[in-house]
Amino acid sequence: MATKPVYAVTFSPHPHDTEGGMGGTVAKWTRQGKEVVCVICTNGDKGSGNPAVKPEALAKRREKEQLAASKVVGAKKVIFLRQPDLGLQDTPQLQEEILRIILTYRPEVVCTRDPYNGRYVSNPDHRKLGRIVMDMVWPCAQAPNYYPALVKEGLLPHKVKEVLLWSPEQPNYRIDVTDTFAIKEKAILCHQTQIEDWMDDQSHEDAEKGHLKFTRDGAVRAAEGTEFPLAEAFVRVMIPPRL
Repeated sequence: MATKPVYAVTFSPHPHDTEGGMGGTVAKWTRQGKEVVCVICTNGDKGSGNPAVKPEALAKRREKEQLAASKVVGAKKVIFLRQPDLGLQDTPQLQEEILRIILTYRPEVVCTRDPYNGRYVSNPDHRKLGRIVMDMVWPCAQAPNYYPALVKEGLLPHKVKEVLLWSPEQPNYRIDVTDTFAIKEKAILCHQTQIEDWMDDQSHEDAEKGHLKFTRDGAVRAAEGTEFPLAEAFVRVMIPPRL
């Protein structure tokens, strides 16, 4: 199997999560000519509080929204794993899918949602995916006896340099996204299903403003203690170079 090395791969629990968590960073990288692959792990069909919204229709809309948002931030490759929303499980099959992507695209950087944000109240897909991704990056991607079938396909061990976990409670790394924040906002607005879910008794315009204010307020907080006006915050994990 031919490999296709890229700079970074992002593993998003749901459509919208990558743009909300690190859309400015992805846009920054792609403007620098770095290739980013975005992987969307669940179909997002539970991502509405409105009982009238049908899951099949919601999943289709959110996939289209994700393609539009990824285009805005400059990610040319989007992979949909279509796991059940709020039903993602740590199975050998999902592990193999994620490992296959890592070994095929051989990224320097892997990104996903911090699985430990929300000690008591957190989305189960966030918790499970973040841990699976970390396990596949290390040690599994460096342990060929763990995946002999993939080795037979020509997918050899790969050493990821670092993992960035977005939306952390205790970040140790921040990236200046001041110059690409407008791109992040445009990408956020591609996810209209999520804007609609904010509406309640508001107008659509007010819901959009509220969503963007929430996003900007987060970027201001992330920049605290730095010289950056706007930032995205991460836990940065350096990966051991060997087993």
